[in-house]
Amino acid sequence: MAGIQERTFIAIKPDGVQRGLIGDIIKRFEQKGFRLVAMKFVHASEDLLKQHYYELKDRPFYPDLVKYMNSGPVVAMEHHPWQ
Repeated sequence: MAGIQERTFIAIKPDGVQRGLIGDIIKRFEQKGFRLVAMKFVHASEDLLKQHYYELKDRPFYPDLVKYMNSGPVVAMEHHPWQ
């Protein structure tokens, strides 16, 4: 277990991207002790979103969630705690 590092997936949702909050959100995570190791600006396909949110497929909000996340670009990031 010595070489294993914890990693955290973070997504800035379409409204955060549209409102220009990307830098502020990244800054908040860094201030909490996380280090950005990967980032990708992407417009996620409906198929990818259905895979990502598969565990929620039986919840009543699932169709609206997939539609919302597909409504615009998102910023997908991977962070891990500072060593």
